[in-house]
Amino acid sequence: MSSGKLPYGPLTPERSPRRERTGGPPGSLVGLLLGASAMFASVVVLLVIVQNIGHEMGDLRARVERDREDIAKLQARAEKDLKEIFALRERIVVLETQTRDGSFLTNHAEQQTPDPSGPVPNPEGDSGDVSVIDTGVQSSNATPGGHLYRHKREVPNANWVRLPAGSCQAGRDGRDGIPGASGLQGPPGQKGDLGQPGSKGDRGTGAKGEKGNVGLQGTKGQKGAIGQPGSPDTGAKGAKGNTGLQGAKGQKGAQGMTGNNGAGGAVYVRWGRKTCPSGRTTVYSGVAGGTASGDTGGGANYQCLPTNPQWGRYQNGVHRYSAYMFGAEYRLGTNVPFGSTSLDAHDVPCAVCYVPTRGSKLMIPARKTCPTGWTEEYDGYLMAGSYTHASVKEYVCVDYSPETVQGGQANQASARFYPVEARCGSLPCPSYVEGRELTCVVCTK
Repeated sequence: MSSGKLPYGPLTPERSPRRERTGGPPGSLVGLLLGASAMFASVVVLLVIVQNIGHEMGDLRARVERDREDIAKLQARAEKDLKEIFALRERIVVLETQTRDGSFLTNHAEQQTPDPSGPVPNPEGDSGDVSVIDTGVQSSNATPGGHLYRHKREVPNANWVRLPAGSCQAGRDGRDGIPGASGLQGPPGQKGDLGQPGSKGDRGTGAKGEKGNVGLQGTKGQKGAIGQPGSPDTGAKGAKGNTGLQGAKGQKGAQGMTGNNGAGGAVYVRWGRKTCPSGRTTVYSGVAGGTASGDTGGGANYQCLPTNPQWGRYQNGVHRYSAYMFGAEYRLGTNVPFGSTSLDAHDVPCAVCYVPTRGSKLMIPARKTCPTGWTEEYDGYLMAGSYTHASVKEYVCVDYSPETVQGGQANQASARFYPVEARCGSLPCPSYVEGRELTCVVCTK
């Protein structure tokens, strides 16, 4: 843990000393001219489209105005026609009355029976008596119910003359009537034939730009020489010995532990110790590691690293944007909770343990004993990174009697273990006490 931090390696691979060539100025100029021509053509097309839209809108407005004028003319003509119809009806009534009182008066008068209760015309021509003639003819304004309108007219006795039957002659043809109103607009005519297609426009004559030159390929770096294989440091292999005699049968071993019905067992990390509790299998012993406390990235959890790492494909040198794995150190400013400050700045050991007879594992913070039915593996104190550090760390349970890695006491860049204290507020107090270090226990079942 005392080795220094390696220098950063290059972020990007070195560039080839030979620069790539780009296209010459003629190709660039032609490309610019073609781009400007295409842009100008697009602007012209857009202006033509806008102008056509404006013409169409103007034609549409003119058409709407013409339709409004036609509608106003039709309404005026309809009102005029109604007035003419009313005038014609009044004239028809007057003509019927005049007809009955004129040439056809005698014929109708001969067919009618005078009303004895009403006044009788005086043939002697009394100027003071006024007779009423009831024509008894249904006019053209008869109601749909069949009622007759009686047209009464005051006729002076002096002008009333009874003519003998058959003495009236046929009248002459009347004058031409008033022209009738215009008829309704006819249905629209059939659609006309399609016009001849316009002539195809001339094709553009712009020159095609020249293709740029292809850049030269960079030279390939030489392959590094293969290292010389190491010479074995072992002596010559001895001759195979003779097979020994078969030994006596050994005594029967002790009965193994009861299985867990195929549960597979439980695995946990014992932080702060190099070995596992009695009766548990130590999978491996190692040292704690993680992201350095001052780093803002990397992993957030502690790792139990074995002391004999194996390497795969690698490249020596520290790279700028890689994640880093540092060792871990205790950080204790007082003798609480472990009873001494001698652990401060020491490296943290760890051990990975296996329990074949129990399949579940649980770490309980703020407790020193396990629930009923669970087996305690170890108890200790809860630890994590400091709240003031940039990197975030998980909470782990460190054994109540921690050990250190021999020769690892030095204040270096590392992941750090700090005691965890309770803070009242959102945490319920007085069950919890402000500033008191929290305990923990690891249980299996």
